[in-house]
Amino acid sequence: MSAYVPAGFGTAGQGRGLPSHPVTSATSTGRTFRPEVQGLRAVAVGLVVLYHFWPQRLTGGFVGVDVFFVISGFLITSHLLREATRDGTISLRDFWARRIRRLLPASLLVLAVCAVAAYVWVYPTQWGSTARALIASALYVQNWALAADSVDYLALGTAPTIAQHFWSLSVEEQFYVLWPLLLVAGLALARRFRPGTPPVRTAAIVIAVVGLASFAVSVVMTAREPAWAYFATPTRIWELALGAGLALLPVRLVPRARVVLGWAGVVAIVGSAVVLDGETAFPGWVAAVPTLGAVAVIAAGATGSRVGADRWLSLPPATFLGDVSYAVYLWHWPVVVIAPLALARQLGWSEKIVAILLVVLVSWATKVGVEDRFRRPRPRASTAPRRAGTRRTFVLAGAGMAVVLALGLGLRLQQDLRVAAAAEAAAALPEECLGPGALADPEACGGVMGEGLLLVSPPEAVALQNEEPPGSDCQQNGHGTAVLTCAVGSADADAPLVVVVGDSHATQWLPAFDRLGQEHGFRVESFTKSSCPPTAAARVVDTEDGDAEAESCRAWLAEVARVVAAAQPDLVVVTAYSSVYGYRPPADDLLGAASDLTEDAAVDGYALLWQGWVDQGIEVAAIAAVPRTQGEVVPDCLAGHPRDYAACATPRAESLPPDPLVAAAERSGVAVVDLTEQFCDETTCYPVVGNVIVYRDYSHLSVEYARALAPYLGTALDGLVPVG
Repeated sequence: MSAYVPAGFGTAGQGRGLPSHPVTSATSTGRTFRPEVQGLRAVAVGLVVLYHFWPQRLTGGFVGVDVFFVISGFLITSHLLREATRDGTISLRDFWARRIRRLLPASLLVLAVCAVAAYVWVYPTQWGSTARALIASALYVQNWALAADSVDYLALGTAPTIAQHFWSLSVEEQFYVLWPLLLVAGLALARRFRPGTPPVRTAAIVIAVVGLASFAVSVVMTAREPAWAYFATPTRIWELALGAGLALLPVRLVPRARVVLGWAGVVAIVGSAVVLDGETAFPGWVAAVPTLGAVAVIAAGATGSRVGADRWLSLPPATFLGDVSYAVYLWHWPVVVIAPLALARQLGWSEKIVAILLVVLVSWATKVGVEDRFRRPRPRASTAPRRAGTRRTFVLAGAGMAVVLALGLGLRLQQDLRVAAAAEAAAALPEECLGPGALADPEACGGVMGEGLLLVSPPEAVALQNEEPPGSDCQQNGHGTAVLTCAVGSADADAPLVVVVGDSHATQWLPAFDRLGQEHGFRVESFTKSSCPPTAAARVVDTEDGDAEAESCRAWLAEVARVVAAAQPDLVVVTAYSSVYGYRPPADDLLGAASDLTEDAAVDGYALLWQGWVDQGIEVAAIAAVPRTQGEVVPDCLAGHPRDYAACATPRAESLPPDPLVAAAERSGVAVVDLTEQFCDETTCYPVVGNVIVYRDYSHLSVEYARALAPYLGTALDGLVPVG
């Protein structure tokens, strides 16, 4: 699974982390406090914190979240079953009020601090995504926001936000809403159809049905959509159900067996943290290893042995960290994101250790001053005041959430105001020095990049283009095979037709084709699909698990080939980010003559696909891939170097790797459109040219630069398409 990279900390895994709750539940042993479970909580949060600070050292530390899901399912179900056994029902109002008092004061405080910290230190280019994360976190749907982004090809290059670690809290909060509702519904059905059924038996049925269904969904979706499956609630519920089932089953083992069971659980958890990494398809069945490890530790309980795992987990340092683990989780990720930005450099080992110690100190203060203060309501003398107190809890929770929502919206408003002000200031720039024209006469334009800070669209405006780039609504996603299309340029149905085919790097050219089509009177239709270059070879992407996307790409291309052949356009333009893929001969002959792709699939695959159009007399042209960047999101880099945009440039030799699409065009006699000279001079490829930002992320053109390239694209295509 791909990973986000917070500056200064290496490859961290998309905010993988865990929430935390106190151990106060009675258990099958009759104890109301389980110090070894509190110590297990410390292990879980410790794994996640170490993983986020040293992701290359503890590559699987994200399994701490799975351990914590088990703990939470165990404790919450213990609470609910004890109430159901005692009263015959569950008070949803009281349960939710307790959860609110326990969780929201600290979480809303951290979100408010995150909003202020983002305004001070986070690049303005990221204010929009940060605002979205703050709002989603305050509403406890952050996991669904990340799940949506994980299957949105256009969002893959976005930087991690300061609040995205709330995804696991969102999963748990959704569990806290749904779980008691399911138990209440099960108890009601049991009373109606099977009077006298013990609540434990009813709960067991609910847990078994929900848990098994969730596990099946997790296994299937992890294989098909691993990025989505990591964050989605249905793929995680089974982990909480494991803990819930443990709450129903009294464990009766001899002390020696408990010792073995406890240590086996610890080994499973820590071993998973060491062995797994970001490339592991997770959660799926693999998550059963750390989760069953957590089950083993809880089931082992108190062994009474000096060599039992529980003895070490019950030591004061472990129980202390367990006590503050919720706050540690809340505070540590903002530090991971903000510290490198505030210090303007990467953190060393000693600085990371100091940062962790400060997180623990602030977390202790948060527990004492916030969590403990709000956890329990003041004693009431009668039922009516108690209900009033519960109602007050909900009102205050709503008010706190509204404050965070307002801060998030305010951050986005600030971004919009800066964008408008910058656009007004740039309006007076001389047109001959805007965009690629500056490369022709850099001395007259104050240099290739132009007048320094005076940009046609500032970094924060260009960054917003990733939210809804032109043509994104008619670009097929990574798994779909239906042929979608956009129509731009001339609106005259009888005008000459140009068809554009390729991946998202074909979609990026639509603003240029729209301008050309309107100026020169021809229609343009696009056929584009995420991560799908127009080749008969099977393209290979290292970050993908399995061949599902490669197969969907070939199925889509086969249909596009038929549609284009039937349309008989005047010109087909093919392009892609062709230098970043691997290529191999396909296992099928879906696109014809697969047996011919045995020696040089990378080059021959492209030529083979468009040969059918050439044979029908259709003109074909190939646009060379745009130069590569440093790999960082360009608007973010510019925002981080406001007085030194050259720091975001790339040496020309590194920007132009061999392009198999161009090689195929040259070999087969197809016209080549190479606009490299509109991006680079003899030594350097630039992030800004003529006061226009070139890229909206790490590889796709900004709308402004694509439109500025239209005259150069038109010159290259002159004579290939008749003018309408």
